[in-house]
Amino acid sequence: MSRKVDSVKDINDSKETWRLVVRIMDVWSVVNNKGIEHLEMIVMDSLGDRIQVLIRHDHLLKWKEVIKENMTCIINNGSVYNNDFQWKVCDHSKKIVFLGGTTMKAIELQNIPPKGYFFKDFGEILQGKCKTDRLEDIIGAVSEINHIQSNTPGKKVVVSVVLKDLK
Repeated sequence: MSRKVDSVKDINDSKETWRLVVRIMDVWSVVNNKGIEHLEMIVMDSLGDRIQVLIRHDHLLKWKEVIKENMTCIINNGSVYNNDFQWKVCDHSKKIVFLGGTTMKAIELQNIPPKGYFFKDFGEILQGKCKTDRLEDIIGAVSEINHIQSNTPGKKVVVSVVLKDLK
């Protein structure tokens, strides 16, 4: 008999073995200033709860070609840590880190919605009803570019913009 499936909202650091049935909502590669790459992704369960996942550089080769955006899968045995990312993409206070013993099996599921966006209203942002370390989905238009900083080789371009609410 297989193990019970855990809900994303119930993930905490009280135990070491988890079994999640999720959809990979987004996956991206991060390269640090030393040129070391790792993967990050957001997974969501059938209840709509999301958590950020990290795949360290030493496990990258095992997972990079396997993980596909929008796939549904069962993930077993990731390690749980506090979500200490500089920029968070969901509200969960924890993150999952893939380890050598982490397994993932692709399965076809219809009960987890496809990739979606969780738009934040401009009014809430203007009223300060948002977290300053959280990346939010918004709908708007760039109405003005204030500043572009791109003169540092090997660094990301930093752009300061003014957005206009399209409502």
